[in-house]
Amino acid sequence: MASIRYRSRGKHKLWQFEIRDEIGKTVVSQSGFSTKKEAQLMGTPILQEILQGSILNKDMTLPQLYQKWFDLKIKHSKLSSETIDHYLYYKKLLEKYFSKQSISKIKTSDYQLALNKIGNSIGRDMLGRLNSVVKKSILFAQQDKLMIDDFAIGAELFSKKEVKPIESKFIHSEEDYENLVCTIKSQFDYNKSIVPYVIYFLLKTGMRYAELVALTWEEINFSEGVIYTYRRYNTKKHLFVPPKNKTSVRFIPINDECINILKQLKNKQEHFNQSLGVNNTQNLVFQHYGLSDSIPHSATTNKAIKKILIELGIPIITNYGCRHTYGSILLHRGIPIDIVAKIMGHKDRRELIETYGHLLKEAISQEFLEVKKIL
Repeated sequence: MASIRYRSRGKHKLWQFEIRDEIGKTVVSQSGFSTKKEAQLMGTPILQEILQGSILNKDMTLPQLYQKWFDLKIKHSKLSSETIDHYLYYKKLLEKYFSKQSISKIKTSDYQLALNKIGNSIGRDMLGRLNSVVKKSILFAQQDKLMIDDFAIGAELFSKKEVKPIESKFIHSEEDYENLVCTIKSQFDYNKSIVPYVIYFLLKTGMRYAELVALTWEEINFSEGVIYTYRRYNTKKHLFVPPKNKTSVRFIPINDECINILKQLKNKQEHFNQSLGVNNTQNLVFQHYGLSDSIPHSATTNKAIKKILIELGIPIITNYGCRHTYGSILLHRGIPIDIVAKIMGHKDRRELIETYGHLLKEAISQEFLEVKKIL
């Protein structure tokens, strides 16, 4: 029978719970609780689920197995609600293709055929993540002494959904960038819309959309010319969520022009809110009285960017393309890659190298020429 134990460990004496099966093997563990009571509140329901309903059998379907794995390994974790939603989406995909066949009867060919069909509608990256969680579910069953074949072993990932090369997802030309920024500034009119301001600061900070719209006026340091970001805002669920990762918590430099625009925006926002009797209860920077949810949805901003780029004859990018464009411009202007990675909140240089590899090659080639001139 499964059992649970609680321990206080580490320099900060944080509490941990650990659930073990009848042979002493750890089934679920989680740490980081300030008190033993917090650990008990999280651990006890999981133990009850294991004792009452976690019996796996060969007749269950893959979606049912996945649900058991999700309930014990993912549901009670500290993952963001956004990430949890991704796991729930994988379950919907599995229900569509594996709802009638028991896990003991799924053959490798059956699984590969289903993956191929799923690949018609989703990209290769997401197909890979789906395959990964299926493998974890199978391993979970095998560790629970359920003798089933690993039908996912050796599976190939084929996706017919075309993915644009990363180079086409951001603006390369500095002239196009400056034209876009200039056009955006000409559309500043807080009385009509907050969207141009959002687009402008996406281009000027390289922030993720959810990070930018989560900003409150407390995070703007006018005297030092920096923005502090430590969380995101989910525009679908209308709530603040944790940052993407630890390095996402950072300071971002802004120039005098950005500071002046923010000061003007703050004054206009306060004026209209006061005259209309509107309360900016969360003190959001990009709050607008005309929006039912206070801040614009990412789809609204994407639509506005597309319209402007079509008029300018510049290839279409999205909100996230503004972030890539920001990184591209910094590298074009000679900012070291480590500094760019820090400002943009990347965990390491690898993603930057993969995204802007051609730009780095250009910079290195130029540096080599300079060295040759000196020698």
